[in-house]
Amino acid sequence: MCCQDAESILHLLLHCPAPSQLWGLIFVVFGLDWVQQGSQSQRFDSEGPYRLLYCSSKGDKEGVIQELDKGVEPNLADYDKRTALHLASCEGRTEVISLLIEKGADVNSTDRWGRTPLSDAHGIEHEEICKILKAHGGIDPMGLDSLTPCYEIDFTEVNMKDGTLIGEVIPLKTFLKELALWQKLRHPNIVQFLGVLRHSNRLIFLTEYLCNGSLYDILRKRGRLDPPTAVAYALDIARGMNYLHQHKPHAIIHRDLTPRNVLQDEAGHLKVTDFGLSKIVQEKDFGYKMTGGTGSYRYMAPEVYRRESYGKSVDVFSFALIVHEMFQGGPSNKMETPEKVADRRAYEDSRPIMSSYIYPEPIRMLLRECWHKNPECRPTFEDIIVQLEMIQQGLQLKNGMGACCACYIL
Repeated sequence: MCCQDAESILHLLLHCPAPSQLWGLIFVVFGLDWVQQGSQSQRFDSEGPYRLLYCSSKGDKEGVIQELDKGVEPNLADYDKRTALHLASCEGRTEVISLLIEKGADVNSTDRWGRTPLSDAHGIEHEEICKILKAHGGIDPMGLDSLTPCYEIDFTEVNMKDGTLIGEVIPLKTFLKELALWQKLRHPNIVQFLGVLRHSNRLIFLTEYLCNGSLYDILRKRGRLDPPTAVAYALDIARGMNYLHQHKPHAIIHRDLTPRNVLQDEAGHLKVTDFGLSKIVQEKDFGYKMTGGTGSYRYMAPEVYRRESYGKSVDVFSFALIVHEMFQGGPSNKMETPEKVADRRAYEDSRPIMSSYIYPEPIRMLLRECWHKNPECRPTFEDIIVQLEMIQQGLQLKNGMGACCACYIL
C-alpha cells in the first residue's frame, strides 16, 4: 500500500495502538531479506563505471563521451544496478540521456528496486525526459509508485526473523523530516532509502543494509590505508557529498559527516548516510547557526563550534579530517576530548599534523585548502573531485612506472 504523502504516514501512526501518548518513531537500518525479489552482489571495475555515472549525473556530456570512448559499456551499472541512464534521468540531464540512448543504453534497465530510468524521470516529473524515454520504448513498471513521495513496504516482503533493528526512537516531526529528505535521494554514493514498514506500534524507516560496516570500522581493523585506497575512498565520499550539495531544487548540507556515517557496500565502495542533522538550503538563506551542542565535535568546522553563520563548506572541513584519518589510520589528538579538539581548532587554528612521509604533497595541499579557517576559501566538492582524480591518475602512473622511476614523486 502506498502512502501518498507525509500526512498519510501520520494517519498510519495515529491509528496504531500505543501504550503512551508520547508518540515516537524508530529510525532503523537493518538487513532485509526480500521474499518477493532478491538481489545478488555484483562486482565491477572500480573506476570506469563510477566515472561514467558521475559524469552522467553531473550532466558532463564531454566526460561521458570520454568514458564511452575508453570502451566503458553504456549499460554498465553500479552495485545497486543503477546505470548512467538512471542517474541522468534522476537529475534531468536531457543531452546526456539522448547521447546514452544513441550509444546503446538500455532504456528499460532495472535497478535493484525494480525502477527504470522512466521511473526516475516520472519521480522528478520531467516531462521532456519522459517523452524521450517513451519514444525509445521506455516503460515504468512502478506505475503510480514513481510519483508517490514515499511508500509503505508490505510486511510480507520483509523477513524480520533474523533482522537486527539499529537506531533509536525519534519524534514524529523528526521522522517526517528525515523521510522527506531521504526519499528524494538516489546516487551510487548515498545509502538508498527503501521505504516505510509498519511493525507493531511503530513505523520503521528502512534503508539498504551494508554489511561491511562503516569507515570507522574499517580504519579500526586495518589502520592506515595505502594511498590508492584512501584516494578511491575519498572520491566516493566526495561524489556523494557533491550530489547532496548540488541537489535540486535545494542543496543539502549534511552537518554530521564522520567516519561512522560513511558505510561500505559489498563491492567495496563507500556511501554517505545518516541525514538526521541535515539542512535543506533555501534560496533565500544566507547562512545557518547550529542550535545547541549537536553534531560530532571531532569533525566540526570552527564556525559551527563558534555558533557563527555557516554554509556548505562545513562539510568540506569534516571531509578533510576524514581523509586525514584514512592516511593516518585514525584520528589525531586521541588523548584529548572531542570538545577540546574542536575548541582548539576554532580558537587556536589548530590542525592535524601531516608528515611528508605519509601524506603525498598533493593530498597535503588539498587538505590545507579544505580545512582553511576562512570557509569561503575552501573548495567545493566539485573542485575536490577534479583534484582527487588528478591525484589518482598520478598514483596510477607512478605504480605503472614501477619503483625504479623515482623521478615521479607525489
